[in-house]
Amino acid sequence: MKQIIIAFSLFCFALESTAQPKEASSLLWEISGNGLAKPSYLFGTFHLMCATDFTISSILNEKLTNTEQFYGEIDLSKPNWQTEMAKSMILKDQTIEALMGKLEYDQASLKFKEITGLDMNMLNNAKPFMGLSLLVMNSIPCTDKIQPETMFMNIVNQNKTPIFGLETIADQMSAIDTQPLEDQVKSLKKMIMNFDSVKAEMGKMIEMYKSRNTDSLYAYMKNNGADDTFERELLIKRNFKWIPVITKAIKEASSFFAVGAGHLGGETGLIHLLRKEGYQIKAIKY
Repeated sequence: MKQIIIAFSLFCFALESTAQPKEASSLLWEISGNGLAKPSYLFGTFHLMCATDFTISSILNEKLTNTEQFYGEIDLSKPNWQTEMAKSMILKDQTIEALMGKLEYDQASLKFKEITGLDMNMLNNAKPFMGLSLLVMNSIPCTDKIQPETMFMNIVNQNKTPIFGLETIADQMSAIDTQPLEDQVKSLKKMIMNFDSVKAEMGKMIEMYKSRNTDSLYAYMKNNGADDTFERELLIKRNFKWIPVITKAIKEASSFFAVGAGHLGGETGLIHLLRKEGYQIKAIKY
């Protein structure tokens, strides 16, 4: 469902693949060649999972500890980044109730509280993306949830590895805001009222992610509602903006990049774009 994809595209985020060559598939890729003194690594994440569904293998740990700098989509080591993100979620001169209509808002509020345990009025002055994100969190069927990026950061922090972001929170919010507010509200209501289906779709996506095949996962998402605007604004444009940041970083030092798995594959994905820049990209079993 498109609303799952939108909600996960930034926090938990994304996928992409179309005509990728038949080759070994992985979520971990080595970047080498083109004059690089040392290899760098690219890893596709699913940003929120049950703890039992994700572990850091010895190979993945080795790549994390042996690189000299770490990049996430945003710099999660930045002080008060969560406060900055919360501020960017505030609706200006508008409310969810006004956008949805009182009758539909009241119906959605009852269901939202049943799902999350929270009063939807708490989010009435927030962008719909905040409600979507809370619903996504509740669609994952466990109490012990983890963020792979946080686990990665614990490792790199222990090694005192510098941490950076490929973009800013403002960049991410701008990408979200390309979807009209009215459409975001419709997605929020649909996700609330069809939450059983949302949970089922999320379960399928997680199982596909665990197979470590980015092509299959993207194809599933593409066939279940990822429209052209979503792909262009939340995937393609961001990939092209990230390439100069990535190529500059890997020339300076061996780097590890952790981004949403969908940013890896396809003709406009990071793997293909880096190959176009002359780099050798190899799947690593981990």
